Amino acid sequence: MAIKRDILVDKLFDQKQFNTVYISKVDEENAKTDQVEMITELLCDERHKPSRAGVLHFIKKEPKAVELLLRAIAEATSDKQKLVAACWEGDIECTPFLTFFATLVVKEKFEVAMEALTVIEHMTGEVRPEVAKKLIEEVKEGYKPQADSPKAALLLDLVQLLHRWE
Repeated sequence: MAIKRDILVDKLFDQKQFNTVYISKVDEENAKTDQVEMITELLCDERHKPSRAGVLHFIKKEPKAVELLLRAIAEATSDKQKLVAACWEGDIECTPFLTFFATLVVKEKFEVAMEALTVIEHMTGEVRPEVAKKLIEEVKEGYKPQADSPKAALLLDLVQLLHRWE
């Protein structure tokens, strides 16, 4: 059973929350935390597996949902790999977030790094050459302490991918 777009909008983007002026930052942060938890549940909980394609399609079309997904990735502990994979599986345009995904390749464990590298492989947008050059240098620095690890090959692949934007 597919989740209808209206239901997703209601669940993730409660109009009361968007029309509310928060008196405290705590209330605003609590609302965002609830949305991040919801998007994580919709993408990672096996109960929602039949609706996953619909959720990914919704995220692809809603810029605020993409921001929530990135926040969910940044905050995730156990579901990080699934959330990163959702970006390329859903064909979500992540080029504006190249630095974020490159950092995941360098700093995260192998499985998450592999998914983040796949996201970068699927990027089709333009990146300023100076951004690509800076990232190449950062990846090379991150390579040194990991040269003997299985991630070394991923880091070398990332450098090659970044060269296309130089």
